[in-house]
Amino acid sequence: MATKTPPTFIVDCPDCKAKVAATESGRAERFFTDDDSGQPYGMRVFVGNCPKCHLILVGESDQVDFENIDAPEDRWSDIVRVYPKPPKVFSSWHIPNVVSDSLTEADRSLQAGANIAACVMLGRALEALCRDILEEPTPKKDDAPAATPTKPKKKIMLGEGLRRLRDTKVIDDRLYDWSQQLHAFRNLAAHPEDISISRNDAEDLQTFVNAIVEYVYDLADRYKEFKERVDARAKRKKS
Repeated sequence: MATKTPPTFIVDCPDCKAKVAATESGRAERFFTDDDSGQPYGMRVFVGNCPKCHLILVGESDQVDFENIDAPEDRWSDIVRVYPKPPKVFSSWHIPNVVSDSLTEADRSLQAGANIAACVMLGRALEALCRDILEEPTPKKDDAPAATPTKPKKKIMLGEGLRRLRDTKVIDDRLYDWSQQLHAFRNLAAHPEDISISRNDAEDLQTFVNAIVEYVYDLADRYKEFKERVDARAKRKKS
């Protein structure tokens, strides 16, 4: 009697640093319709082992098309590893969508082995951070003087933004020096040059960008909350 071949799923193995056909040992699915929008939603979670190093791998896939609703057949996204080394999660709600979306795309690019694309998205995330922190909001039309037409503001580019973050002490010299490496990699990756970026280098740059986003947003929020608690206790003692 022939032995049945166990099912597999394609997922990134962080130890092997490659896409592997993991041996599937379990799966969970969830399907529902959003009460507010009426949109259907589907999600699958796969559990298995890397065939080479036997590391336990957990991947997640979202349903992107639904049969007889918006497409002739069901279609699912590529499986993204959520264990081990899940994508970085930040607590601050001040992080702009363009920053968080770029970080997500960078992580998915790394898992797909697209190191150059990952560097481009990491640079995009950091440039968006610079603009969010440094650029003044555009004045409303009603607030602008009638006789003085407003010129469109020049957007801050990555190199200038990083220097201004250092000069205004949003980041320290060490973070600035590290950011220069990302700037150089991003410039190489964004132009049609014959280059190669290793996964180790791309992962180190990802660690840096995650660290600077956490430093600028998450830690700033935590420090503000901490100061508010200290000040509130001080006021209670005086009263």
